[in-house]
Amino acid sequence: MDAFMMTLSSGVVSGVRPYLMLFVLGLSGRLLEIQEIPQVMQRTDVLVITAVLVIVDFLADKVQFLDSVWDGINTFVRPVAGGAIGFLLGGETDTTTAVIYAIVGTGAALGTHGAKAATRAAVNVSPEPVSNVLVSVIEDVGAVVLAILAVLLPILAGIAAVLILIAAIVAIVVLVRFVRKWCARREARNGAVPEGTAPPLK
Repeated sequence: MDAFMMTLSSGVVSGVRPYLMLFVLGLSGRLLEIQEIPQVMQRTDVLVITAVLVIVDFLADKVQFLDSVWDGINTFVRPVAGGAIGFLLGGETDTTTAVIYAIVGTGAALGTHGAKAATRAAVNVSPEPVSNVLVSVIEDVGAVVLAILAVLLPILAGIAAVLILIAAIVAIVVLVRFVRKWCARREARNGAVPEGTAPPLK
């Protein structure tokens, strides 16, 4: 049960901060000697690489519009990271369990990644650029808290992950509608004839 809940919550974090999740798992496995965490995650080279990527991810996510490009690049990385973590955690039992955990991790990562991408698209069309940094910081804090819970209190983290996924699905629907309405209003405004000008003669 602990490994499953750890997979679910790790997948949710991976959909937002995949490198952070890998780093926290690896470091926790090495320092706390948690049996569920595979040795491959605890290797020094893996920890160094993920630590560097955590910093890059943190900085890239704070710049307006660059964050959307970064999201696009990580569209494949985040679900793969969630699935890989699930496979490794489940692989300690048997292959069937590893595959099931990989599917769970991938699905959870896709859910939160979709919500993150939709949120960032809505924020980028907002007139307040500071909101971009604020949203990113909130994501950072949430990811750190859930990543730590995934290691120390996996059952609680799993319950929180389910609630987050439900909220993510709702957020995706609402934000997609918002962006569509904003685009429609923008097109209508750009297509309107300015005041004081006559329409073109036929």
